[in-house]
Amino acid sequence: MENLALSSHGTKLTVMEDKILLEHSRVLAKLSKQVEISFSEIKMIKEKKPGLLSGYACFIKHHEDPSMITDFDAMGSEQAIVFKTRRKYNQFLKLSEYIQKKISDHEQQNRNNSKCLIDQHVDQLISGEKHLIEYKTSQGALTVKKHTVSISYKALHKGGRGKKDIDISSITSIHLSKSDIRAGRIRFFVEGSHAPARYQAYLASENELLISGPNEYQRMYEAKALIEGLRVFHSEKLYHSIANPSPQTSTADELRQFKSLLDDGIISEEEFEKKKQELLR
Repeated sequence: MENLALSSHGTKLTVMEDKILLEHSRVLAKLSKQVEISFSEIKMIKEKKPGLLSGYACFIKHHEDPSMITDFDAMGSEQAIVFKTRRKYNQFLKLSEYIQKKISDHEQQNRNNSKCLIDQHVDQLISGEKHLIEYKTSQGALTVKKHTVSISYKALHKGGRGKKDIDISSITSIHLSKSDIRAGRIRFFVEGSHAPARYQAYLASENELLISGPNEYQRMYEAKALIEGLRVFHSEKLYHSIANPSPQTSTADELRQFKSLLDDGIISEEEFEKKKQELLR
C-alpha cells in the first residue's frame, strides 16, 4: 500500500503500514523533528474540530491518561497534528478511518499476549536486552538502567552542572508536576533523606529535574511509569529472597528484613505478624 500523507500547520502526518510518522517544522514550538508511533502503541485518537480556535488530532498511547491531556497540551504535543481550517480537518477524517482500523487490527492480533510499551521496556532492562533508556529535557536528562536512575543537569541546579545517580531500590516515591507559573519537575524521594527543600520556581535540587511544556511532561510521565515498574521488580525480588532465605540467614536477620519490608509498605502488618510467628516457632 502507498503511504498516505497530510500536511497541516507545520506538521506532516504520514500513515505507513505499521505506524504513523509526524514530522514537525514549527519553529516556535519545542517539538522533535520526527516522531514515530506504531499502531500497537496507540490507545485512541483525541480529536477536536476547528472552530474559533484551531482543532487537532492527538495520538494517545496506552500508558497515557487522555483525561490528563488538555486542549492546550494537545495543541503543543509532538504526538498531534493541528488543523486551522475545517477543510484540513475533514481531510484528516478520511485518514482517521484507516488509522482506527489499523489500531483495531493490532489490538485484535495482540489481545492474548499484548504488553504495554512500558512493560516491554521494563522486561528489556531486566533481561539486559536494553542497557539503558534515556529521556531528555531542555534542562537535562534522565537515564534509566536496571538498578539506577541518573539525573544529568545542564544548568539551574543547586550544585551546578553535573550528574546524580539514584538507586531505584532506595526510591520511596516519585513526584511529577506540570509547568504553570513555575517550572514543572520530576522529584525523587529516597530512603533516609531529610525533609525536602521548598520548591523554587526555576531552580532544581539534587534529586529533581525541571521540565517545561507538555512534551517534556509526557516524556517524564513515561519515565516515571518505567521507574515504578522497576521498583516493583526490585521489591518483589527482595521479598522472594527474604521469604526463601539461605541456610546461613539467622532468625533475627530475617525478622529485621521483614520489618524493613513492613516499614516500606511492601507487606502489611498482618503479613509481618504471620511471618514473625512462623520464624519464632
